This record gives sequence, C-alpha cells and structure tokens, in this order.
Amino acid sequence: MKIRPDQLNQSLEKGLQPIYIVSGDEVLLCQEACDSVRLYATQHGIEERLRFVADAQFDWQDVINEMQALSLFSTRRLFDIQIDKMSEKHSKALAQVAQHMNLDNMVLLSLPKVDAKTQKTKWFSSLEQAGTFVQVWPIDASRLPTWVQQRAKSLNLQLDKEAAAILCERGEGNLLALSQELEKLVLSHGPGAQLSQQTIAESVADSSRYSIYDLSDRLLTGKLKEALHCLNQLRAEGVEDSIMLWLFNRELTTLAQLGHLAQQKGLRAACQQLRIWDKRAPIYESANQRLALNSLAYMQRYIALLDQSIKGLDGPDIELGFRNLTLMFCGIKPVATELDV
Repeated sequence: MKIRPDQLNQSLEKGLQPIYIVSGDEVLLCQEACDSVRLYATQHGIEERLRFVADAQFDWQDVINEMQALSLFSTRRLFDIQIDKMSEKHSKALAQVAQHMNLDNMVLLSLPKVDAKTQKTKWFSSLEQAGTFVQVWPIDASRLPTWVQQRAKSLNLQLDKEAAAILCERGEGNLLALSQELEKLVLSHGPGAQLSQQTIAESVADSSRYSIYDLSDRLLTGKLKEALHCLNQLRAEGVEDSIMLWLFNRELTTLAQLGHLAQQKGLRAACQQLRIWDKRAPIYESANQRLALNSLAYMQRYIALLDQSIKGLDGPDIELGFRNLTLMFCGIKPVATELDV
C-alpha cells in the first residue's frame, strides 16, 4: 500500500504492518516518517531494534541470519535498514528479505528515491504488497509557505503568510534549514509568539552573519579567510552537519552542471538554463573559472566520504572535512585528504 507522509500516523493507528518502506530525497520528511514508525513500534511492544546501514561492502547474510534466528529479549524485533545508494547487490538481497519476513519481525526500510521502473520490479512489489510504502515527494514551492505555517503552529508559534514567505525565500526549499530556523524563533521569541513579516525580517537581519547562504557566497567567490571564519561561526552556533553538507553538495552539483552546459552553450546561457538569478550569476561564473571539472569531481567524492562520517561510518574527521572542502572551493588543495592516500 502506497501512502503520503501525512497519512502515516493514521495508517499506524490502524495497526502495525510487517514492513514500512520510506523513500524520497526530502531528508527531513524521511527522517520524521522513520521516527514515527520507530516510536509506534516501541509503544506497541517491539523493544528490540537491530540497526543496519547497507553500504557497498555490506554483508546481507547478517540480516538474513538474524531474521531466521529467534530473539532472546522480546517476541518481536524491528529490523531498521538504511540504504543510501541502491545497487543490484541490494536489490537481490531485498528479494531475499521479502521471503524471510515473519510475524516475529518488523522491517523499516529507508531508501533513496525509487523511480517508477524500480517500483515495478518483482522485489519491490513483493515488499510493498507485504506492508506500507511511504513515498516522500519534495514540497512544491507554492505549498511551502503553508507547510512553514503548519510547522510553526506545531511549535506553538504563529506566523502570518508574509512572514512564512520570507522564511521560505531564505531557506530556498531546504526543510531542515527551515525547521531549524523556526526552532530558533521559538527560543528567541518564546512559545505562543505571533510573528509578523517585519519581525521575521529583523530576525533574519540579526542572524545574517551566521547564515549558511553567506557561506555559499564566500565559497563561490573564493574568499578563503572570510569563508573559514563563516564556517567556524556556523559550527560554533550548532548548525547541523547534514545542513552544512547539503549546502556544499548543492553548490558543487550546480557548478558541475554549469561547467558541462557552458562547454556547449556558453556560460551565460548555461546560467539561464539552470535558473541562476542574474544577480548571482557573476559569483557562479567566478567559481566556474576557478574550479575545473575534474576538481569538482574530486570534491564530490570527498563529500561522499564526509557523508559517511556524518552517518557514523568510516570517513574523514567532520570538522577537518568541512575545512578541507572550504579550502578546495577557494582553489587551494589541502595538504592531504583521504582520497590522496
């Protein structure tokens, strides 16, 4: 059965399914859907949780063996399985998982976005038919202010439509960043506060020196000293590592696309196709001239390693990793990185 994230709680209230598949690119909504399943499972007697993060080297036989074994601590167990990048190996293994599901086990499967072709495969269809598929779509820009207002209300904060629009413009669609901004507003103005457009604008101005978008500007223009200072301030303020990584990855992805398109159509035409605002086009052009495509590919591989560290797997030191990425963005190669070893 396929449902939307906003239908999940109602579905859980009807009773637990043998498997829940959560899939999509919207990190916050995926995380919250998984948290809801975990919480509901705990509240209904599933006390033992087995956590698996399936990377390229993951041994799926460990999962199969556990599914066949009896639990020593509880009658039912939750198999919490996260896959960040699908492969043929994972697909074959999940086909086996479908065959070994039983009443003693419940499976929470977190996947990246699965396309229509994947949803029609035998292994996916068998899993979906056995339980619930929570398909997470990005929130459309036209609906985003309403989402912000509803999110604020859940935090006991009241925003008018114009105030929500300012936050949406600042967050550029990143729900994690928007959620964190709302939590800061609760701390600074107190629960129950009613915030107007002017109040939000003043709050945004007051914290502008700590904005991740200020870091974006410094990275793209190659201002090393200012970029490092901004990076340190953001980390000291407690901005989540996942939000920081999202920013670095967003700009790298945009620059890589820009570089390839510029070879075919020219830089300005490429900026227009990627819908880069006219006032921001010059700083992207500056970065494009400074960073070769092979350098961008190297940095994207480094981001993948840093992503592993943030998720608790083997990888570079997180603080050093962000510093190295900043140096590379500004055209300076670090003394040594994990990719050089």
